[in-house]
This record gives sequence, structure tokens and C-alpha cells, in this order.
Amino acid sequence: MACEKKYETLLHKYLDGEIDKEERMDLFLHMETCENCARHYKEMKKALMLVQSSSHIEAPVGFTEDVVNRLPEKKKRTSWKKWSKQHPFLVAASLFVILMTSSLVSVWNEQAGEDISVNGSQKVEINQESGTVIVPEGETIEGDLTVRNGTVEVEGEITGNLTVINGEKYLASAGEVSGEIEEVDQVLEWTWYHTKRLATDVFSLGQKKEN
Repeated sequence: MACEKKYETLLHKYLDGEIDKEERMDLFLHMETCENCARHYKEMKKALMLVQSSSHIEAPVGFTEDVVNRLPEKKKRTSWKKWSKQHPFLVAASLFVILMTSSLVSVWNEQAGEDISVNGSQKVEINQESGTVIVPEGETIEGDLTVRNGTVEVEGEITGNLTVINGEKYLASAGEVSGEIEEVDQVLEWTWYHTKRLATDVFSLGQKKEN
């Protein structure tokens, strides 16, 4: 629980997206000095993301019947067998991606409650207590910036892409991101994010070998 009812209310308003700028500043300044509220914020944030990532996962109506009806006939299996023999690397790569996807889900659950980590630049201010990473006003970060488990406040400039994993971004009026901004805050999005990167590397290598 938060140390005061006031900050408990502000935490709920922040997570519901109903907090204004002054209340947000008051809350994060308080969490810099209140370990109890900072810990409670991280716990609520993690619980919210787990609920969001799992609440909508269910098989569509008639999914099983549809899959059974789409199963290839015996003659088509011969074509698949022939194709798999001609492209053994792609078959192995596909199986590898599937196995990696299940492993990534487990890794997400382990890393969701860890401290803030930053890749790409040391020109940022990190506050572990409040869970914030600040790109100071007047500071320019060359290249990409990836932040895990933290709220990113961009007051300066990022010349590359900004990726926020298990966190949020806040772009000040003077802040600027030249590249793309990607927020990965649910287990399915995080798994897809890493699977895309892995699949791109694996299949690119496979095409080079076959050519």
C-alpha cells in the first residue's frame, strides 16, 4: 500500500491514464523519496501488465473444427515432405523460432520486476526509486535507445529509434525522437518483438546459404 491515501489515489489515476501533469509530477517527486510508494507502484504496474497480456487470450469459436478441416490430405503430405527435404534449414529455423517463443514468455515473467536497464547511451539520468529514465533537455543521444522496466521522459533529442520495454514514454514539448517509437508493454508484444528480430536474422541467413 502507498504511505498516504492521497498517493494511493494518484497511483490509480496514473495507471488508469487519468492523471494530469501537476499530479504526475507530484507523484513521481514523492516516489523519489518514498521507498514504500515506489515499491507499490512497481507491484501494481507488473500486476496490471500481466492481467492485460492474458485476459484476452482465448481460442476463437470453432477454432478446433476449423483446424481439423484444414489439415492436408495424404497426397499433400508428400508435397510437404518433399519441400522439407529441399529446405531443411528453413524447417529447422521455423522449429527453432517456435521453441524460442515459448522460452521468451518465461524470460518476460522473470524480467518484468527487475531494475531499470538502458542500452544505447549513458547520457541519461536514471532514478531506480521512481522508475524513470530522463533524457535531459539540451542533451542529444546519437543512435537508438532501449529502456526496460522504466518510464522514459524525453526532454532532449534522440537521433535514432526509441524502444520502451515494460514501461512508458513521456515526450516533453521540447523533446524530439527522429526515428520510430515502439512501446512493448505486454508479454505477447514483447515475445513478438524478439521473435521478429530473431526470425529476420535466421531467415536472412537461410536465404544466403540457399543462394
